[in-house]
Amino acid sequence: MTRGESEDDSSYRLFILGAGFSQPAGLPLANELWEEIRKRAEGLRGRAAKFHDDLRDYLEFKLECDGLKTQAEDVDFEDFCRFLDIEHFLGLRGSDTWSRDGNEGTVVIKTLIGEILAERTPLSQDIPELYLNFAEMLRPDDYVLTFNYDVLLERALEAIGKRYRLFPKRYKSVRGQSATVDFSAKEVVILKLHGSIDWFDREEYSLWQREYERLGSSEDPTHPVFNTKDDLGLRKLIEGPRQPDDPLREMYRVRNVETLYEKKNLWPLAVPWLLAPSTMKILYAGKLESFWHGQGSYGGVWNSGLAIIGYSLPTQDDYARQGVYSLVTNYQRHNRIEEVGRNKSRLLLVDRCEGNKQIDSFKANYRFVDWDRAELWTDGLNQNALDFIFEEP
Repeated sequence: MTRGESEDDSSYRLFILGAGFSQPAGLPLANELWEEIRKRAEGLRGRAAKFHDDLRDYLEFKLECDGLKTQAEDVDFEDFCRFLDIEHFLGLRGSDTWSRDGNEGTVVIKTLIGEILAERTPLSQDIPELYLNFAEMLRPDDYVLTFNYDVLLERALEAIGKRYRLFPKRYKSVRGQSATVDFSAKEVVILKLHGSIDWFDREEYSLWQREYERLGSSEDPTHPVFNTKDDLGLRKLIEGPRQPDDPLREMYRVRNVETLYEKKNLWPLAVPWLLAPSTMKILYAGKLESFWHGQGSYGGVWNSGLAIIGYSLPTQDDYARQGVYSLVTNYQRHNRIEEVGRNKSRLLLVDRCEGNKQIDSFKANYRFVDWDRAELWTDGLNQNALDFIFEEP
């Protein structure tokens, strides 16, 4: 999948990453994550122990509504998170609704996801060669849309000294709701469509600060991220001029996530900003609207290459499914890159499929793909897969 014949054309390549991208580095898949979350939640005390009440409520709901008697270890993780999301979104607990991040069960899940992935993600100096090679092959203006919470790709790019940003566009200037785009910054664009373990929203803490000021306090409220003596490498997610109503204006990154999660005292003040692994992600995805904006329209003309790596496209995840459907069909239905008058590269998909049954199941999830103009690599992500993705014509 080549970028184009000249460095100054307007086309770009697009990569979509799922959990299968990070698995070779030792990061868990969803079913493994649920098992680890359950184990760690067993030792929770105080209000965090409400996680167990939430789990019992869910099991009772499934029994009384669906006639399904389920053990905790056999719970459908995404369906449990869906149950919690709907409860929180509807405010069914009334004044006991815990926070804007979710009720206790959801907050515990998000925090433990951050803790587990922070422990399992290699440090920059230990990134496997496979990911350094992938990062080397990325070019300025490539777009990476990832459904992963981890910071593996960011660390791989940092390890080789390649610039990247985590938001769609830089602006030279902003005036009201209009802005002048800065096209001079040549960097890889990573858009994390499920949020990230190192993202923390300062908005609620800013409200606490103002309340302290109103009450006449000369001190700021304590906080494990925004008011701490630890060197967390805190910095804003978005850089440069922005509109005043940008939903990510108070989102921050914690660069030293190991330092943060090792303290194990985030609960209940600091919760990583990520979409819980729920089938109802769309309820809380509003902050990420700009990441999707236009991907189903103009991208079909300017997008010169598309590869999907390690993402089986689960049918129950409508948030991701409709987005990927739009990207793929838009890409394949616009066969030419108009500004340079060339046909596009074929759609490439990389996943681990053992035998025809798994291949058929994978293709059934992607039944909207025009397989005459697509190719599937079935041995998972490895160096040969990178050769397949980045091969020269």
